[in-house]
Amino acid sequence: MHFMKKIVFTFACFVSLSAAYAATSTGTIPQITKKTSLADSVNLADYVGKYKMQGLPFDYITIGLKEGKLTISTGDQDGTLTPLKEADKFDANGQATLQFVRDADKKVTGMKLDAQGMAFDGKKES
Repeated sequence: MHFMKKIVFTFACFVSLSAAYAATSTGTIPQITKKTSLADSVNLADYVGKYKMQGLPFDYITIGLKEGKLTISTGDQDGTLTPLKEADKFDANGQATLQFVRDADKKVTGMKLDAQGMAFDGKKES
């Protein structure tokens, strides 16, 4: 079962990030999800960091900030995140959603990644 999760998630990440790469290489970016604007009080830099993941074929997901947009990298694949209506929640090209977790002081401490019905947790390390 664990091996199957890795295969399914690896495929989902590959498809998601390949679509993002293909879209940027052709100059057009397909709009898969409805964009929402982030509240002025949201600081995208809060999400930036390296997250140690559990149960995935890679150990880390890195969230960056480029030209005012959040980026995601698994080491081999890169993409961008689109904000969703819920606070701290983002879409990864329709293939996965990331829900960032905050502590009592409102500091981002981790993430929950949902892809094709499977959920994975990550702890922010930097």
